[in-house]
Amino acid sequence: MLKVSGMNEREQAVFTARQILSDEQVTAFLRAVRGKPRPLAVKLINDQIDAGKSLDEIFYDGEKYGYRLLAKRISKSELKISFGCQAGSLAGDGGNWLVTFNGNSVHSAGAETVWIS
Repeated sequence: MLKVSGMNEREQAVFTARQILSDEQVTAFLRAVRGKPRPLAVKLINDQIDAGKSLDEIFYDGEKYGYRLLAKRISKSELKISFGCQAGSLAGDGGNWLVTFNGNSVHSAGAETVWIS
């Protein structure tokens, strides 16, 4: 993982994922998976985006706990994306999705697992 000065471990992981995904792809993914069933984290981040917050404001808040984002490229258009929010050491939820993009649009997003703690 790329180390960025001034970022905590969670923020560095998000930064690395955002080197793979454009802001438009992150937002498209979050919009595509906000239907039911969904982790609460998906609803909460979409509410913040709807309220006008930028991804930078949401992800890079300096807090140890918060939204997490990981991305691994499977092919040119297919990625495995893990997203969730940890509110504390044993509190949070999220999931893992296999996502296919067509440019910056989501072609498909299938939940592989959903977690809650």
